[in-house]
Amino acid sequence: MSVISFLLLVVSLAANWRVYQKMGRQGWEGIIPFYNIYVQFEVLYGQGAKMFLLLIPFYGIYIAIKAAIDLAHAFNQSTGFGWGLVLLNTVFVCILGFGKAEYMDGSHAVTSDDAISRTLDSIANEKK
Repeated sequence: MSVISFLLLVVSLAANWRVYQKMGRQGWEGIIPFYNIYVQFEVLYGQGAKMFLLLIPFYGIYIAIKAAIDLAHAFNQSTGFGWGLVLLNTVFVCILGFGKAEYMDGSHAVTSDDAISRTLDSIANEKK
């Protein structure tokens, strides 16, 4: 691993730590693989188990993009910033973590016509 890659890794972990602290969570929760996604979905959508929707082929891509955009909105950033989180994650997470962005509240991301909620409801109805 080159020195630049190692420094990029350290900066990325520190930025994730700060983002999770801004969301009112423990910083270490942002650097544990898989658990950090669970916590992010729990904060944004109220249910961490929704992270398993990422495993559905093709739909998982949509969920990942939606989660990035919802994270941007939770920090009062634009949809374009959310796309930045998708395409240049390390750079935009550093902006969230080390910048002046403040976490508002992720509850705005859950709406009655939310695609994730509709999917979970339809799966639950199929099992009945």
